[in-house]
Amino acid sequence: MTDDVAGSRRRLAAIMFSDVVGYTAMIQSNEKLALDVLEDHRRLLRPLFVKHMGREVKTIGDAFLIEFGSALDAVNCAIEMQQAIQKRNQDRTALTRIQIRIGIHVGDVVERGGDVYGDTVNVASRIEKLADSGGIAVSGQVYEQVRNKVNFPIAKKGDFQLKNVESPAPVYTVSAVWRGVLTPKSDGAKRVAVLPFRTIGGNQEDEYLADGLTEELVSSFSSVPGLKVIARTSAMRFKGSDKSVSEIGKELNAGNILEGTIRRSGERLRISVQLVETESEDILWAGKYDKRLEDALAIEEQIAEDATTALKSRLGEQHGPEARRNITNSGEAFLLYLKGRYRLARHGQSEVEAASKFFEEAIEKDPQFASAYAMLAQCHLFLGFFGFIPTKKAFEEAQPLLSRAIEIDADLDTAHMIMGRLLMDRDWDWSGAEAEFRRAIELSPNRAEAHYRYALLLHDMGRSDEAVAELEAADELDPLSVAVNAVAGTVLYYIGRNKEAKERFLRVIEIEPKATLAHTNLGLVYFEEGDLESSLRELQLALELDPNNYFYKADLCYVYSRAGMKKEAREVLSQAEADSGSKEVPLVPMAGMLASVAENDSAIDLLEQAYLQHSAYLTSLKVERWFDGLRTDARFMELLRKMRLA
Repeated sequence: MTDDVAGSRRRLAAIMFSDVVGYTAMIQSNEKLALDVLEDHRRLLRPLFVKHMGREVKTIGDAFLIEFGSALDAVNCAIEMQQAIQKRNQDRTALTRIQIRIGIHVGDVVERGGDVYGDTVNVASRIEKLADSGGIAVSGQVYEQVRNKVNFPIAKKGDFQLKNVESPAPVYTVSAVWRGVLTPKSDGAKRVAVLPFRTIGGNQEDEYLADGLTEELVSSFSSVPGLKVIARTSAMRFKGSDKSVSEIGKELNAGNILEGTIRRSGERLRISVQLVETESEDILWAGKYDKRLEDALAIEEQIAEDATTALKSRLGEQHGPEARRNITNSGEAFLLYLKGRYRLARHGQSEVEAASKFFEEAIEKDPQFASAYAMLAQCHLFLGFFGFIPTKKAFEEAQPLLSRAIEIDADLDTAHMIMGRLLMDRDWDWSGAEAEFRRAIELSPNRAEAHYRYALLLHDMGRSDEAVAELEAADELDPLSVAVNAVAGTVLYYIGRNKEAKERFLRVIEIEPKATLAHTNLGLVYFEEGDLESSLRELQLALELDPNNYFYKADLCYVYSRAGMKKEAREVLSQAEADSGSKEVPLVPMAGMLASVAENDSAIDLLEQAYLQHSAYLTSLKVERWFDGLRTDARFMELLRKMRLA
């Protein structure tokens, strides 16, 4: 230790920086919750600094700056910090889990007034930004001092150009083997599934009533404290099924099932419903309702209130039903809304366009119907994402509708979820989008769709471990969902967990044999496993099922190229280029094909056009493997920077 200027001392030290990943979005979503989480984070970690002889220099918002006498103490402390965080997260909801990243460097520091300064501090701060979510990054100097002295493997991440450092510096990561512990599954007794209501009388036109009431009851039960509600998409798998209640309960891990029938006679509705305990098949409660068709909303509300009271009694809850938000005062608007939801759930251009008309009519009947505004915005974004209308037009139509929905009802989870997607796709406002997704989950923690859409955002940002945690939450709520399993498989594939990814895709295909995304991504997994024959079979099957999907063509071109089948890769590219002369070919997969055959300048030209047009799928630029050959190109890096993904 040496004296420097008056009041300053210079010494050798290991410097650690850590911060909470996504804390800005947490603050934007719910400031009180964020502050509570931050305080919990500090209480948990501070004893570990003392244990490993670290000195807390200061906190900066959600960040810690800690000084250690040795690099080994710093790394051992970092490992125990991540273990403690992981253990804490096991019994927390998705919104209150914490992920931290840690960076460590060793070198000379200057202490003045209790604070520390110098290049070592600055380098540690920059290395911390290179750590993965839930990970530890260390400098080359730290690596040289601790290798073979800690119980976790350390691997080189790469050489990085750090600010004010002349030459690229090596950065290493400590293998995060503390990750991957699944959150325990919920107690089946506290899980309920609402089976699709059966229509009696054979009137196909009444299916919208059956499916719509099912959807609304799922939303109603979501407000019951301590209850896990199986999502509609998984429950819909049993529509028309002759399986017993106990069999369905086992498949869904649900202790309770609500089932019912609808009979329409002219303008009257007769609904019978019962709540069944799945293991014994005992009826816990039953009710019959006979009202006019235009009173469908009142019937749904009464069923929800009666069934909720029965559920709370079963769960030992003493207080009454939760207060219900009035979504509309118009019975006509509610019926139009149910028709729109029914058509939207069937997907396809014509179905979504028809759904739009119903939502527009619902808004005409009730201009204060917030949910109808949100679902109309969803229709526009769907049509834009799949190229049925220009992306710019989709954004322009959706934005005011979502703003109006939130203006009418600031606690409408659907509106916040869709707004998150809009901010992500249109503005690349990652923290704003994250705040919206978090708000949607806070308002409706049983909404599987919000969890898996949030997971997609986290994945695109490179925070894949957090994405996996969100997908686990979605999977628990919607275990038979094609979308949840396909997204989970996709994320697992991109982070190299191929065995788990393959299991997910095979599960999707078992549920829905014509699920094209599962087939093409299963082909990519087979290729990574070295099975080229199976890979090409799955990729070509996806294109047989969806021959105009250029994203799947880009996957095929990518595999051909990596397999050394240059001629075949060129043929896929040439056909796409020929198609672009007569129809609209999406820019991003076209750029992916060019990048796959090493036409890098042309690929980046198209990506820059896609940037100007806010093309669909550009949000995946940071993680998509088509572009691996571009990652050192200055123009590509600048594009990531402009999208706030650098």
